[in-house]
Parts: sequence; C-alpha cells; structure tokens
Amino acid sequence: MLKTEKLLGLALLLIMAGFAIWGHFNLVNTPLAVHFGANGQADGYQSRDVALMIFPGISLVAMVLMLWILPPLAPAVKRSEAVYGIVAMSLFALMTALQIMMVLSAAGLVMDRIRIIFSGVGLLFVILGNYMPKMRKNWLMGIRTPWTLSDERVWDKTHRFAGPLFMLGGAITVAGALFAPVDWRSPILIAAILTVCFVSYAYSYLVAKGIR
Repeated sequence: MLKTEKLLGLALLLIMAGFAIWGHFNLVNTPLAVHFGANGQADGYQSRDVALMIFPGISLVAMVLMLWILPPLAPAVKRSEAVYGIVAMSLFALMTALQIMMVLSAAGLVMDRIRIIFSGVGLLFVILGNYMPKMRKNWLMGIRTPWTLSDERVWDKTHRFAGPLFMLGGAITVAGALFAPVDWRSPILIAAILTVCFVSYAYSYLVAKGIR
C-alpha cells in the first residue's frame, strides 16, 4: 500500500537531509530564523543544527505516521489511496520547500519568505480541493464531521461542495500572498481558511438535516 508514495517520501526526506548536511558544513554556526511575523521579519531563532533538523524531523515523524502506521489502521483509506497519497506528497513537498528556503535564506539569498510560505499553503488548499470530491468516507482525511462520518451520502455531497470552495480559498490565499500588501497577507490567509472550514462544516449539517 502506498509503495510509490513511500519511495517519493524517502526521496524528499533525503533532499531535506542533504540541505541540512550542507548547511552544517557551510553556514556560520549562529542561530537561524525559524519563525517570522506577519511583516516578514524574523522573530524566532534556533541554533544552527537544531534549525536545520526541524523540517526533516517533523517530516520523518509525519511520513512514518501517514504512510506506514495509520493506513493499516484505517482500511477505508484504501478506497481513496491515490488521493491520500497525493495529499501526503503535497504536504511533504511543502516541508521540503520550507527546508530549502530556510537554508538558502541563511546562506544569504534574499527572498520574501512570508510570500513563499503563504503561497505554499494556498497551493496545498488548491490541491486538496481538487481531489476532495474523489475522497471516500474515512476518518483520516477530509471533512470529518459527525454527519459526514455517519452517512456516506452526506460525505459525498459535502465533499463535492467543499472541493471547489477549498480551491477558491487556496487561490485567494495565493493571490493575497503575491499581490496584497504585507500587512494584509495574514488576515487574508486566516479569513480564507476559517471561512472555508466553517462553511464546509455548516454545509455538512444542512445536508444531513435535508437527507433525514
């Protein structure tokens, strides 16, 4: 199960580890920025080697959970195995991009980090929304409300509705990251995510009431 995704995940992990090793031997041993405020200015730091291992470490734990441990515990995922794999790979690709961005930024490459991060999150929502209508009922991914998990008809209708909504929210987030003033980017991201999640949750309730 998920053999291709496991190989791709390991390849991405090796890329992250490679950048960590390069950073260990080529970056000055000073604290690296690991958190940024809404204005794009660094406001959180870690020692060089700890910072270099944050994304590889998180990704390793996430990969073991998502690709090895959780799928056998949720047989229903096999009905949406391809979608589950794409969503997992998109998440790991984002983590890889963040690792590369951190190392290159520490090496002196000037970049708009908040723009890159928010664009990545927006693209993740677009990808998720694109595949959401194809998700079958399971408890690992998707819009898991009491009503979608108790009735497959509610699940299907909710995800067909929410797919385009997630894509729209992601597109708005990307547009905000690319074109909005710096101070507007965080509010746009938060508003888009909260609106999409709230509307999807409420829609599942309304569908359930209508079916019953």
